[in-house]
Amino acid sequence: MAPRPYNADSRRRKQLELRSRIAAAAAELHAQQGGLTTSYADIARHAGVSLPTVYKHFPSQVELFGACTAHVAGRAPELPIDEILDATDLRTAAERLVAAMDAQHAHFEPWQAWREDRLVPFLADLQAGLRRQQTALIADILSRHLGPGEHREAAAAWESAVSFDPWHRMVRGHELPRPAVRRLLVQMLLAVAGPRPAASSTPVRGA
Repeated sequence: MAPRPYNADSRRRKQLELRSRIAAAAAELHAQQGGLTTSYADIARHAGVSLPTVYKHFPSQVELFGACTAHVAGRAPELPIDEILDATDLRTAAERLVAAMDAQHAHFEPWQAWREDRLVPFLADLQAGLRRQQTALIADILSRHLGPGEHREAAAAWESAVSFDPWHRMVRGHELPRPAVRRLLVQMLLAVAGPRPAASSTPVRGA
């Protein structure tokens, strides 16, 4: 009987599927018990693979956290940047931004609630990068509706207000309904921006 031909593409695909399966199992455990208290042995059992297999695919914790983050982020609701920037007035832009962040926080809550970005450098760097991106988006929003300028203080206040911790505190700590939290956050953002002159309600294009 002739030997079966070696199929490198098939083997590569199976290895990618196995890697994805391990990452999904790890992400599920991280949501349940936190990443730092989840051992490779826990992941191996949950994924139905051997311990050496987990180490083969993820030799370091950084690689494991990276794969888990990618797995979770790949299933997160997208931030509708164009829709937010195309808002015809500041209130609408604030409402769309808050609604989008609310959806993202609800998705990421099982992982972010462990606050492991304060302990894991990889997660700390990731969160810092996301904050910079969100601050840049907010600065663009403010420039379009308040006129050209840095708006540094307002952008910092907006980014802080729509971040995970205030949302989580209101939703879980104070047990407020999410629609109420969204409404409160919009009010906070508009209060920071200050009164809006009627004549400048149209977004500034090209800002």
